[in-house]
Amino acid sequence: MVDRGTSRTGAGGEGTGSRRLIGWKAIGQFLRCTERTARRWEADRGMPVHRIPGGGRSSVWASPDELSAWLNALPSEVQATLRAEAGSDAAADATAAATGAVAPPEGTGRPLPRMLPAAAAFLLLALIVSGLALWNSARHARTSAARVERGPYDDNLEAREIYMTARFELAQRSAGSLLAAQRAFRDLTQSYPDRAAGWSGLADTYLLLREFGSMRDEAAYPQAERAARTALALDPKLPDAWLDQAFVAWWWRGDAAAAFQEFDTALQLDPSSAKALHWYATALYAHGEYQRALQSIGRARELDPNNRAIVADEAWLRFGSGERATALASLERLVQLDPAFESPHYYLAHVYLITGRDADFLREAKRAAELREQAENLGVLQLAEQRFLSGGRPAMLEQLSASEAASCDRGTGSAVVVAEYRALANDRNGMLRWLARAEATHDHNLPTLRGYPEFAPYRSDPEFVKVVQRLP
Repeated sequence: MVDRGTSRTGAGGEGTGSRRLIGWKAIGQFLRCTERTARRWEADRGMPVHRIPGGGRSSVWASPDELSAWLNALPSEVQATLRAEAGSDAAADATAAATGAVAPPEGTGRPLPRMLPAAAAFLLLALIVSGLALWNSARHARTSAARVERGPYDDNLEAREIYMTARFELAQRSAGSLLAAQRAFRDLTQSYPDRAAGWSGLADTYLLLREFGSMRDEAAYPQAERAARTALALDPKLPDAWLDQAFVAWWWRGDAAAAFQEFDTALQLDPSSAKALHWYATALYAHGEYQRALQSIGRARELDPNNRAIVADEAWLRFGSGERATALASLERLVQLDPAFESPHYYLAHVYLITGRDADFLREAKRAAELREQAENLGVLQLAEQRFLSGGRPAMLEQLSASEAASCDRGTGSAVVVAEYRALANDRNGMLRWLARAEATHDHNLPTLRGYPEFAPYRSDPEFVKVVQRLP
């Protein structure tokens, strides 16, 4: 799933203006836990932490408002568990300090003991061997149990049916089906707040509603982020939740370091996930890594050849990577095979706009807006069509630029999208002016600038290159 401007607009950023907590010590003090506990919650529980560009893994900061929102979004049972963990870790650290245990290396969970006498070491070795045997037996028992019960709601037939139906609705990627999925996942999270799968499904729904429905980015992304973090707090080993968080980190926050680390985590947990490979591919493409993106989405298509979203996104990635004729043929064929699916219409609209087929652009863009039930965007396109009929392509691009600029002034548009239209109008100065505004306002579309084929003619322009070099 590729996120690129036009109707996918919104002003990203931290949104609170609150002070920053710099370093693990300050974060731990705010949460009333040890630094070690804070590190573990970030790694295993999806706690929101940001990394300072150019710094090491320990160069971090956090927003008090984000930390509070993360904690408050968790079910009360999970909050109680975290409080218990904090107390247990603090007690363990105090005991270690009192007994003179060696401090643990960074990233480990327990202090190293002092050297033991030979007899004690022998007894410890015997206990370890015995413990390993018991652990191996328990592991086989857990594996057998997992084979019997695989689904997150298999213990309740009604809940399982709601979950499976919601996943089916999600896969349809239509405005109506996504709203149905949203209602179902919300009901599941209310009835079963301790099940991570429902929260991850809800996060998926918000992410897709802003792409295939009419939900605005500034509403969808924060809700998706809260749901994903709740899912991770409940189940740190759930690949889908890591994917949701990675998607938000890249497409909304522009945090490449965090996003690609989280994509890697999701793929390590489930290397054969077509969904993970698909989402990873679109992020790689937007980061300018075209060949890796094509390899990843090609693998996703092999694993799930009937997935129409993967097929459409692969065509768009091929267009942006230079395989224009192949991509255009694929998208036009997709529209013929599945005229009610929004993605091919959306991508075709941009292909036609870039290649100068303006009447075809307007037709496909309006069809995409209709499928997404975006009345406001449809009105913008109808006005652009009137200007096209009276003044041709220059008048149409001026109107599209003006409409998006007005949205920017209202706080719902994207300066990058205005720059996109100015680039297509061969207005270099206007393009650079709007890119400067995008940098000044931290436009959430800016980090994905490398993935916009509209800017291809300017990729060797010295001023444009400077903008790209400042991207994460």
